[in-house]
Amino acid sequence: MEEKVLEKLISEAFSYSEGEVCIFSWQGGEPLLAGLDFYCRVVELQKRYGKSGQVVGNAFQTNATLLDKRWVEFFREYSFLVGVSLDGPEEVHNHYRCFPDGRGSFSKVMKGISLLKEGGVEFNILSTLGRETMGEVEKIYEFFLKENFSYLQFIPAVDRVGGKIASFSPTPSQYGDFLCRLFDLWWNEGNPLVSVRLFDNIMEILLQGESSSCMWKPECGEYLVVEFNGDVYPCDFFVKKEWKLGNIFTHSLAELYRRAREIFGRLKKTTPPSCQGCEWNFICNNGCLWFRWVGSGDVRGRSYLCSSYKKFFSYSMERFHILKERILARRG
Repeated sequence: MEEKVLEKLISEAFSYSEGEVCIFSWQGGEPLLAGLDFYCRVVELQKRYGKSGQVVGNAFQTNATLLDKRWVEFFREYSFLVGVSLDGPEEVHNHYRCFPDGRGSFSKVMKGISLLKEGGVEFNILSTLGRETMGEVEKIYEFFLKENFSYLQFIPAVDRVGGKIASFSPTPSQYGDFLCRLFDLWWNEGNPLVSVRLFDNIMEILLQGESSSCMWKPECGEYLVVEFNGDVYPCDFFVKKEWKLGNIFTHSLAELYRRAREIFGRLKKTTPPSCQGCEWNFICNNGCLWFRWVGSGDVRGRSYLCSSYKKFFSYSMERFHILKERILARRG
């Protein structure tokens, strides 16, 4: 991202969110490739354009293979929240995450995580689930527990290529089984030891009526994706020319957010026939638009993972309600 784009983005973001929290999420590809000097400039610009009373947050999603002590010191000094892409123990992680020469990246990732731990940098784990690794739930979860990773996120690697589901994508049946088994491991007789984002989102819905995750909100459009040249899109899954909202040099952030909600966000409310009257729609709100598109090539269609979630909700909901009542009792 060129300097002029970066400065325009940061100045506009602070102006639009005056008096509120302003969060930047740095992703790629691999965002470490931009170099440390780039992010030092990010912080300089945030200091310049931030106003009294504003709170700034920076999140950073990385494969961690390029981390060194300089990066760690920077992240600690400016309180970056780092997400590390790690799919599980070595044999699981290296199945998909290899360098171009075929070497697995596991040891490099773990070295990066060690640096984050030693440097006192807050981080969480993002684990992607492919068709060939989906069945390793016990191995994956027990590895994360052993490593004392407390904040976990599991994302099914689902895509549509050439008009059909990509070969690496897990089936809905596989993913449903994965969630049920993961929940059994996480439950721990009603005393979970770690945070699993999906399960946290369900508890949010049961306790306060809405999830903090965009996937299950009634509408999309709460964040914007800004590309290197200033082009803006409504979702990181939909960075495609047909979904382009505009450019930060030709449209204000207020206008871009309005377009995101009106053009893209409200599509979430288009209810597929199979969702009408569904007992679980209060959780999924017709499903994530990405998984709806993957299932049929149409964002108005039924979610590819609909049957996964129905199976999981039926299997786990009684125990979620037990946790809900315990939390409410503690609150008094």
